[in-house]
Amino acid sequence: MRTARRLRRLASGVMACGWLAGCGGQGEVGPAELFVDTLLGAVASSNAADLWVSSVNGPSSALPGSAFWATVTACNQGVRSARSTVHLLLSVDASISATDLRIGTAETGLLHPNQCATLHVPVLGETAVPEGRWYVGALIDPEDSVEELSESNNARAGLPMAFGVGPDFLLAQVEAPDSLLPSGEFLTEVTVCNTGTVSAPAHIDVFLSPEAAPTEAGLGVGSASTGPLSEGQCEVLRIPSLAAALPEGTYSVTARVDPAHAVSELEEGNNLRLGNRVTVGTRPDFVISGVRGPASLEGTAPLTVTVCNQGTTKGSAQVEAFLSADARLTASDFQVGAASLDALAPGQCAPVNLQGPVGLPPGAYFMAAWVDRSEAVQELVEDNNIRVGTRVTVGSGPDLVVTTVSALRSGESALFLRATATVCNQGTAPSPATALAFALSPSASLSASAPVLVSTEVPALLAGACASVTGSGRAKVAEGTWFIGAWVDRLDTVRELVEANNTRTGPRLGMGSGPDLVLTSVEGPSEAPAHSRLEGRVTVCNEGTLPIRGLTRVALYLSSDTFIRASDRRIGEVAVPVLSPGQCVTVAPPSNGGLPEGRWFLGALVDRGQDEAELIEDNNALTGSPLTVGTPERWVVSSRL
Repeated sequence: MRTARRLRRLASGVMACGWLAGCGGQGEVGPAELFVDTLLGAVASSNAADLWVSSVNGPSSALPGSAFWATVTACNQGVRSARSTVHLLLSVDASISATDLRIGTAETGLLHPNQCATLHVPVLGETAVPEGRWYVGALIDPEDSVEELSESNNARAGLPMAFGVGPDFLLAQVEAPDSLLPSGEFLTEVTVCNTGTVSAPAHIDVFLSPEAAPTEAGLGVGSASTGPLSEGQCEVLRIPSLAAALPEGTYSVTARVDPAHAVSELEEGNNLRLGNRVTVGTRPDFVISGVRGPASLEGTAPLTVTVCNQGTTKGSAQVEAFLSADARLTASDFQVGAASLDALAPGQCAPVNLQGPVGLPPGAYFMAAWVDRSEAVQELVEDNNIRVGTRVTVGSGPDLVVTTVSALRSGESALFLRATATVCNQGTAPSPATALAFALSPSASLSASAPVLVSTEVPALLAGACASVTGSGRAKVAEGTWFIGAWVDRLDTVRELVEANNTRTGPRLGMGSGPDLVLTSVEGPSEAPAHSRLEGRVTVCNEGTLPIRGLTRVALYLSSDTFIRASDRRIGEVAVPVLSPGQCVTVAPPSNGGLPEGRWFLGALVDRGQDEAELIEDNNALTGSPLTVGTPERWVVSSRL
């Protein structure tokens, strides 16, 4: 093993020499290149695993000596299964190494090729962490005990984490209208969060700064203050602002929380947030919000272009529709129609129907539109008048596509599947009967070498018609995580307008013997009083091939974003009974009291500690609907500079 590892490291060094220093003559295949090819062949033939950490997430802050959770996603992108260990580390910088402070450990379990495991790593309260700002990171295979294709991708750093006693304000979003009248009033929407460990009120100032220098040293246009924000709480402030006598031009809206440094925070360098571009002036500003048309065209092109005026005055312009061979629209592309746009008031949108003959060879093209191409209208912004839409097929002929793919266990064996796909003819002519192959792929793309599950017949389809196709078969793949895919007309027996759109992959499947816990729904109220209890319902299913080996637990969480992690705020937990393959249960985790005010996402996580060895370990969390706790009216702030 040591010899193979030295060989791989030597190959990495030679490749780095070739890429960074140019060891050989450009365009020549010399001894160095041949040596690299030899080494790479030896590495590829070593049939090794390749472990790496794809993500590390922890809380934004923690009290000294407190317990918390971090989430690490560990993957194997090699060609052999392997088990390993992950160390959770704290580093003073973003470079993670084995010498950093270890605060937690987790076992990956057996990782098959192209399989990932989401590990929720507990950090015990007795772990001594000095106060300050640290990077939380992870290192897989810390003892270098697994033979790998690469040894240089085993560490990853997450976001910084603050340890201490105090608040830490962070601006998550700053948004103002795209255009303003000089001296006009407007609302700036600011989302402020306290990512610290102690509650405190926050004060926010809003500025408009020249776009060339987007800092807080601009014109103050509004300010607001919140009540005490508890740790982890976010509030949305709609701050009345006034662009007092600003000259016409382009600005950036910027906000700063605690500008006077009146609050001692855990981190003082994260209080500034740059928002969107704002144009001040007295002119219209046309943008295209959408370009729509049929899936295929023959003879004529009926397109609908939706134009909006996001300027400050009324205006009208010329609208033109095009078909482009690529996703970049130029004046040389094929024009299919033009029309005059009726005058639009500021903030108004209107659809424009365009139609013209199509004189293009058969194939796939992008629908696109251009408003005021001749620049006959003086606008606030002149570089936002183009939009490229989706592709459309042109010509006379069929065009077969797969729109959906799914699969279920048939119950005959762990590797026997029943797959279903929807095949549509989005061309302009009928398609003859052909075949569809269901296949399994280790990735979300389907290649010609993907193992075929079963082939089945697709009936003849009229233009615009669809058919549901089903097939059953035994998967001839190794245990692990696979994507179910479908390929229509794999042998190219049907001459189509487009030949490159005949495949689609569906969901992941855990192939092998074992349970697989997934959450299919998380339900709860959209509003709740502060400091109350919450009634939530979670549906847990076993989509694996064996029963759960023992009791596990599902927990409810409140998250400030749409990603549910073990480090989010846990508000309730309940046991899940033993589930057989295909069985589901709906449970109601009893929530504790004291729901914090703010706007949250309700979510759930099952088997947080990875006590159950599952076919897929990174599908145990689900986000539900948004939840407002408290009184939203309190968050609409009306103070002004």
